[in-house]
Parts: sequence; structure tokens; C-alpha cells
Amino acid sequence: MKCVFLYNPALNKIKKHLNYILNELENSFDDFSYVEVTSKEKMIDAINKSCEEATEVLCFAGGDGTFNLVTSTISKYDKRPILAYIPSGTANDIASNLKIPKNVKKAVKVICNMHYIRHDVGKIGDNYFVYICGAGTFTSVSYTTHQKRKKLFGVLAYAIEGVKELVKPTLVNGTIYLDDLKMDVSCPIILIVNSRYMGGAHFNRRGHKNDGMFDVIICKKYITNIFAIAKLVILGTRKKDHTKYYDLYRAKHIKYVASNDLTWCLDGEEGPKGSIEIENIEKHIEIIVK
Repeated sequence: MKCVFLYNPALNKIKKHLNYILNELENSFDDFSYVEVTSKEKMIDAINKSCEEATEVLCFAGGDGTFNLVTSTISKYDKRPILAYIPSGTANDIASNLKIPKNVKKAVKVICNMHYIRHDVGKIGDNYFVYICGAGTFTSVSYTTHQKRKKLFGVLAYAIEGVKELVKPTLVNGTIYLDDLKMDVSCPIILIVNSRYMGGAHFNRRGHKNDGMFDVIICKKYITNIFAIAKLVILGTRKKDHTKYYDLYRAKHIKYVASNDLTWCLDGEEGPKGSIEIENIEKHIEIIVK
């Protein structure tokens, strides 16, 4: 079986264990090679080359943004490699959802066992996401927070950045279509998720079913936006689909017609702007898990 490992040598977590990673992967695969990638462009080139050369297992290290980049790139191919992930970012929400260890050596052991699942992917035009698409207050925090602050404070850096948005919450105004349901909305946050975790927190306790459906969470505008947002962020979704501070729906196909300027966040990265149409591609990628 052919395996390629892509990594950024600047990642301290990977640099520290590099010899261990290379030795373990070389011993586990018949055909193993590795590539140093020092930029987003080089990462994309390496992923494309791996797909074109029929690589069977694509191993990589990074955070949720890196996972999104890999998924978005391989999703365009008919023949896609199995993904092997070594979490080394700030929140590592995808790793939490999949119960992939955040300890490097334990993550490598999982990869060597080669047990994998099929995972849903969201498609928006030429863009893809694995676990979350969101707009409104707080949703830009993951990509506007400075990288140095992330390294220094970890997940707490997001909270520090988020305080700025609490002062003046962003409103999402428009019309949303959830399969056959149509609603006009004016709210602080809309989240379209296939995930239990967001920003390092256990947020959507009933999510992540990989059944071709998304959970759509709409934070209500009531009393004050700050109060509704705080309850949603701190408490997350509970047993009920509808509460005083959020509504939760499930849908496969989602269309949003925007009435104001907004930017969508895809897996923690800056995504498309304005009106969007989302399709759930059921069990589109394969990922090695415990």
C-alpha cells in the first residue's frame, strides 16, 4: 500500500517527533515517502500530485484549517486517498469528533492500525467543508485571531478575540431554505454542522452522525443578542431542538439568500461571501480513526 506523508517542518509538535513518525510509517507501509511543505501552495501541489499518482493513504499534520485544505483538494477527484491525520493545531475539533488522539505517538499508532470510516462532506460551489459552516458573531474568530496569539494562549486566544464581537454582535439577515422548509431569519449566528465540537468545546452533543444530513443551528435574537449568543456558546445544544435561545433543524440541502453582507466560515477558514447553496455529499471521504 502506497502512503505519502505531508508535513510542515515549522510545526514544533511534528519536528519533535519526526524521526518516530517516519520510522513508524515506513515500517507500516510497503511504499512510503514524505514531502516537506512550507506554504499553502506547496501543500496543494503535493496533494494534487498524490491523487494523480494514485496514492492510497495520504498522511498529513496540521490543524482544522489544514484538514479542510486537504479535503477540499481531494474532493475534486473521482479516486481519493484514505486520509491519515496527525492533529497539531489549536482547537483540533475534527480530531475531537473522530476521537483521534492529539498525542502524536498515539495518533501515529492509530494510523498504522488502518481502521477507517466514511465521512460526509459539505459542498458549496467549488468549496468544501468537513464539520462546520457558519456566519455571524464569533464565526470569524478562528481565522482572524493572530497565529502568535494561538501559539501563546491556545484555545483561550479565540475567547480573547471573541470579546471584541460581544460588544457589537453581527446580525445575519436573509432567507434560509432547509430542504422543503423556508424561513426568514434575523439572528446573531447560523451554524451548519456535522460535528460535536466547535472551538475546542463539546458544543453539539447529538451531532456527527454521517447520515447525509446537517444539523442547522439558528441562534435566536431575543432580549439582547449578547445574552442569546453567550447561552449558545457556553451551553451548546441540549436535548431539545427548540429553546429560548436557539432552534435546531436537520437538512440535506440548504440554500441561504443573504439580505446583508456576510462571510461564511468553513472549518475555521474564511469562505465564500453572501448567498450560498450547500449540498451534503454523504460518505464522500475516508478517514483513519481508532
